[in-house]
Amino acid sequence: MNYLIYFDESNKIDQFNKKYSYYGAYGGTDSSLASIVKKVYAINKENNSKSELHFREYTKDRHIKKYFKTLHTVINENVRINILIVNNEVALRSAEKIELNTEELRELFYIKIPERLFYGLT
Repeated sequence: MNYLIYFDESNKIDQFNKKYSYYGAYGGTDSSLASIVKKVYAINKENNSKSELHFREYTKDRHIKKYFKTLHTVINENVRINILIVNNEVALRSAEKIELNTEELRELFYIKIPERLFYGLT
């Protein structure tokens, strides 16, 4: 049995116009995730859509059915989800205290945050 983990983030720490950064990971067995992929393809076909789901790009209500059906499908499958929300202002102030610049903080986040999310899944 193989276990697969996916990681993604939104509003990176060095995008200074955002208050929060979001980091998430989900994982499951390869067969469980293959089942989800098939179901999502079927939802896309049913809704005449080939586009990926990017909530930051969601601007048209004509896609709402696809988004909700996909979310419903994923949430109700046998996967584990782990999410971390970072307050960017607090993180940047903490970095200043230990003399890290923004680039160094982001590099640290890209090591430690996925590591913590992955440990939480496994």
